[in-house]
Amino acid sequence: MKRRNLISPLVLLSGLLFVMFMISCGKDGATGPAGPAGPAGPAGPAGDTTAGTVIYSGWLDVSYKPDTLHNSDGSIDTVGFYAIIDVPKLTQALLSTADVKVYINTKYASDPVIYPLPYNASSGLYINVTAYTQKIQLYSNANVGTALANDGTKYQQYRYMIIPGNTAARSAAPVNWSDYTKVKAYLGLKD
Repeated sequence: MKRRNLISPLVLLSGLLFVMFMISCGKDGATGPAGPAGPAGPAGPAGDTTAGTVIYSGWLDVSYKPDTLHNSDGSIDTVGFYAIIDVPKLTQALLSTADVKVYINTKYASDPVIYPLPYNASSGLYINVTAYTQKIQLYSNANVGTALANDGTKYQQYRYMIIPGNTAARSAAPVNWSDYTKVKAYLGLKD
């Protein structure tokens, strides 16, 4: 006696019924009215309005002073040149979390050639930067202060930018991925 396989026709019939059902479900009507709004959530804490805000100066005229060494024979040697820029908004907190950048425009405002500091030229000229609370110190082996061209146009002006950090980086220490509590703390996961 020949045995009939009933599974194939059942699978075929159920597939056909499913396709017919999907075709018959169309979107014919208009969208219904919106449901009522839920209650408003609690207000969040006020954010730091200075986070992510770049603080910058205009182009500044900077004068360098000689850094001198008084010798025992009474002579004076100039060992370098320094300048101090007052930066009232450069706080101790920003020194701990921000990036302080200084730039020099070696040409004119109308035709700028801008270099980031510190600057080290192959000719030996250097300009170094040190940031303190409310001050930026520049130090060079030449007098690179703001000067005037023959036509009275200024060149060698300086500008600073303070870029506050708003998210602390994770520790660079290796993590023991086999210790769940250390992994949870490293990734900032909550229970």
